[in-house]
Amino acid sequence: MKTRISAMMCLLCVLGSADLTWAEDPYSQRVADPYALSPDPPTMSSGTPELYFSFLTGYANTSSTDATFTDGTQPTVVKDVDYRKNFSLGGNAGIWFPTRNKLWGFDLGVELTGFLWQADVGWRQENFNGVTLPDGSFQGTTTEVQGLYIGPNFLVRYPMAISEAYPNGRWFPYVGIGVGMHQMAMRPGGSRGVNGDITGTGNPITDQRDTTVGFLGMGGVKAHLFKYVAAFAEAKYVHAHHDGLTTDRFGLSTPFGANLTVNQYSSSIDTIFVHAGLSLHFDVKP
Repeated sequence: MKTRISAMMCLLCVLGSADLTWAEDPYSQRVADPYALSPDPPTMSSGTPELYFSFLTGYANTSSTDATFTDGTQPTVVKDVDYRKNFSLGGNAGIWFPTRNKLWGFDLGVELTGFLWQADVGWRQENFNGVTLPDGSFQGTTTEVQGLYIGPNFLVRYPMAISEAYPNGRWFPYVGIGVGMHQMAMRPGGSRGVNGDITGTGNPITDQRDTTVGFLGMGGVKAHLFKYVAAFAEAKYVHAHHDGLTTDRFGLSTPFGANLTVNQYSSSIDTIFVHAGLSLHFDVKP
C-alpha cells in the first residue's frame, strides 16, 4: 500500500511540473490558442520604423498666368503661356514612424522625393516664341521645357485594415507638404530651333536653366499587394516663382545652331502631377 501511495505522489509531482512548464512557455500557449497574439508577427512589426523606396511615373500639367519680359525699355507681359501636358517620372525614399497610440491613430513620416517632367510650349505662342509677320505668316519656334523638383516631404498617414500580419495597416491614405529645389531648363525647338543640329554645336537644354525654391502639397493612398510590396497613387501640386527663364521670344533662332537667340522672363509656375507607382517596405529593427 505504501508503495502505491508513493508512486501516485510521484506521478502527481511530474504532472504538476509539466503543467507549470506549459503555462510559462509562450510557444505552448500559442499552440493551445492559435488566435493568441504572437510577439513576432509574420510580417512588419508594430511600433518599429518602416523604411521604403518607391518608383513613380505619371502625368504633369504645367500652367502660368503670365510671363514678364524685361529685355526692353518697358516690361512686357504675355498672358496665359500654353505649357503642354506631358509625362513625369521619379522616385521616393522615406521612413514612417508608427506613433498612432500618441497621435489619435496617425503615423508620421518623412521622405526625399525627386521627379522630372516635360512642359514644352507649342508653336504659335504670339510674342513668347514667335511673331506674326506683316504678310500674315508666323515666324517662330516651339520651346522645349524640362522641369526638375527635389526636396523633402513631411507626411501623415492613417493606417487602415490593421491586423497581426499588417500591424501598420494593409492600406492607408496620406497627406504631406514639402519645400525643395525647383528647376526649369529651356531651349528653342521646332523647325527654327537648335534641336536639329547635326554638327554637335547646338545648345543643350541644361545650359539654359533657372533654379529657385518650390513648395509642394500632396495626398494619396497606398495599399500592400504583398507583405513588403505596395502600390500607390498620389496627386501633387508644386508652386515656384522664377526670374531667369528663357525663350526665343521672336522666333529668330535658326537650325544647326547658327543663330541662337533667347530672351529672359520671369513667371510663377504651377504644376499639378498625378503619379502612380510601386514601393518596397522594410522593417528597421532596433
